[in-house]
Amino acid sequence: MADLIATAPPTAVATPPQSSLRSWLIFGTGLGINIAGDALEVVIARSRSGGPRLSGTTIIHNFRQRPAAEWGAELSRFLTVAGEPHLAATLVLPRDEVIVRTLHLPGISDKEIVAAVELQLETLHPYGDEEVAWSWLRARPDTILIGIVRRASLDFLETLFAEAGIPVAAATFSSAAIHAALRVWNAAPASLLLCCAGPHGRTEIYGESEGRAVFSADFALLPERAVAIARAELRLDSETPARQLAQGLPAPLPAVETAYPALAWAAALGASAPFTTNLANFIPKARRASNARGQYLVTGILAGLLVVGLLVAFVAFPALERSNYLSALNTEIHRLDPAARQAQELEQRTNSARARVTVLDEIRRRPQADLEVLSELTRILPPQVWTNTIEIFPDSVVIAGEADQAAPLLKLLDSSPLFQNSEFALSVTHSSQVEQFRIKTLRRNRTGRITP
Repeated sequence: MADLIATAPPTAVATPPQSSLRSWLIFGTGLGINIAGDALEVVIARSRSGGPRLSGTTIIHNFRQRPAAEWGAELSRFLTVAGEPHLAATLVLPRDEVIVRTLHLPGISDKEIVAAVELQLETLHPYGDEEVAWSWLRARPDTILIGIVRRASLDFLETLFAEAGIPVAAATFSSAAIHAALRVWNAAPASLLLCCAGPHGRTEIYGESEGRAVFSADFALLPERAVAIARAELRLDSETPARQLAQGLPAPLPAVETAYPALAWAAALGASAPFTTNLANFIPKARRASNARGQYLVTGILAGLLVVGLLVAFVAFPALERSNYLSALNTEIHRLDPAARQAQELEQRTNSARARVTVLDEIRRRPQADLEVLSELTRILPPQVWTNTIEIFPDSVVIAGEADQAAPLLKLLDSSPLFQNSEFALSVTHSSQVEQFRIKTLRRNRTGRITP
């Protein structure tokens, strides 16, 4: 029966997140299970903004030969002891069952990646017409990391864990789990080289460098030889150290003295921070199990109370102040409204009286001005000009009569200081030896009409 391994006094420190906003999103608990031959390496990780915590780890031996219900009950007891009975597992498939490829796809958006990969999927694996499942993650803006597995192998594992009563949220591959775990809190270093001992004496290598986004390979060679080949593929110099995978991943807080499976720890870290990591998943969304939300109830309530408090402080109080101010303003407006209306009526009466005074003054001045017009016409018109009618308007004068020559009269009228812009209102007609005319001339400085 598996034993829950307790954590030890801290001996290592996990790197805290660089962004305070990002740190708020690092919250969750993940169950990582690495399928290592006939054994299941199990780790529970809890991630918070300050770093990860190792809640427990165990190994289920000979799970392929034992009834699923038996080892499923063993794993369920382990989860219960750890206080996480409802966690859904994130599986790391065996490295020898997954084909890992990197594709250079510059300028391809996330929505277009599926179609772009499907076009060349048959060239990326050696399984021929056999049905496969694949998943991906973006290693760099122009580089995609792809994992391919036989559909039969994936269905077998899903069925096996369903028989064991263990819900499965994700099935991924080792390089995707490592890539996600390295980026939970910070970006991975520009270059790194990690190695992990696999089953049957094999060595798995994971690396990143400036020249290559991701390198992942499984070698049936001595570790020294495998590291040398990986260093050449990544174009790393000999000074770049090759570290064990557990040393390259974020360390638990507090530090543990007992060894824990690194690949299962990487999967648990990626599953524990779903809002800040992108974990490749072979299982379609419709078949993915989800973790129970009970563990987030208290935090959700506190977050809700905090949001309500912020809304009250920054929304409700200002709105209440504005409402009180508008109410006081409307009350003052209603109080002063009668006085304002009275002032408006007085202003209207004053303007009306001023207009009447202006009209009266204009009417009073009009007779004198009209007499000046008649006097000026008498002075300037030659004796031989005979006028039939003289119509005096506020802004103009119309003269009708007879003259030997009517045309010079226009210039004669414009020469007067009282008239301007003289013109014939009608065409000049000839009768006997005289010309009959009708002239309209404007009065200077009297272009406006009198309004009664």
